Amino acid sequence: MTMETLEKSRAVERVVASQVAPVGTFTVRRALPDRYRHSIGPWVFLDHFGPFTVKPGHDGVGPHPHAGIETVTYLLSGRQRHRDSAGHTGIVAAGGAQWMTAGRGIIHAETPTPLTAEEHTLHGIQLWTTLPRLQKQEAPRYQNLTAETVAVARREGATIRVVGGELAGVKGPAETRMPLVVAHVTVEPGSRFESQVPADFEMAAYVIAGSGRFGEVRAHTGELAIWAGGEGAIAFENVAAEALEVMVIGGTPAEGPLVFHGPFVMNNIEQVRAAEIAYRTGRMGTLPDA
Repeated sequence: MTMETLEKSRAVERVVASQVAPVGTFTVRRALPDRYRHSIGPWVFLDHFGPFTVKPGHDGVGPHPHAGIETVTYLLSGRQRHRDSAGHTGIVAAGGAQWMTAGRGIIHAETPTPLTAEEHTLHGIQLWTTLPRLQKQEAPRYQNLTAETVAVARREGATIRVVGGELAGVKGPAETRMPLVVAHVTVEPGSRFESQVPADFEMAAYVIAGSGRFGEVRAHTGELAIWAGGEGAIAFENVAAEALEVMVIGGTPAEGPLVFHGPFVMNNIEQVRAAEIAYRTGRMGTLPDA
């Protein structure tokens, strides 16, 4: 079954396998950046964490800096607290997202804060965007996007949860800094999802759970399917007996060059050095352990 009939779909040019990496007290699957592909639209980083059981007061990611990017943490299960050196705080649970614009520099921490037995299981996706050149020195900001604010639409055989941008006619609540989309799509067994996207959008889909057919290729849990550019819809179908869970990301190409250095993503090495100095000298503020 299809949600809509479209004449042309994009081909998948590559499937990337995620790599295991340590982050704070967690072990994650990292699908982006890849050695051959550093960005999908403005998205430059994708970590898939969990599901695992957390110990409040022990697990989490303590205070650390960022600059030149936005961080987006989307929860599939659990409950998590954000706080940062600009004075922002917020808590989201399953279906919600923390969206932080680091701009010229900020220190933040994310820690699990479960209230129920179910919320002791933490599972989610963390993404980074690079900011456009003219926005890398802007003031930090924060958006708390609870599950109740995330746009949800149900179609034949699929559920679409759009956090930012627009997909399949559904517009997310995030105030975005550049043309992009980030959405969680669930496809039932035997069903298919299709959506038209702008021709200038680079697009990819990370398989959170299940197995799907993306054009002529298959992608499984922990893999990132990258579509070729150009006009046409993105499309995928569930070829397994359980639900297919996918994180769809994309947008207009990142403004390069991109210089990655730990938690900073800048356009040149001088900007990276300036961010390091700002962090070391306290100009990003302070955030005590809590």
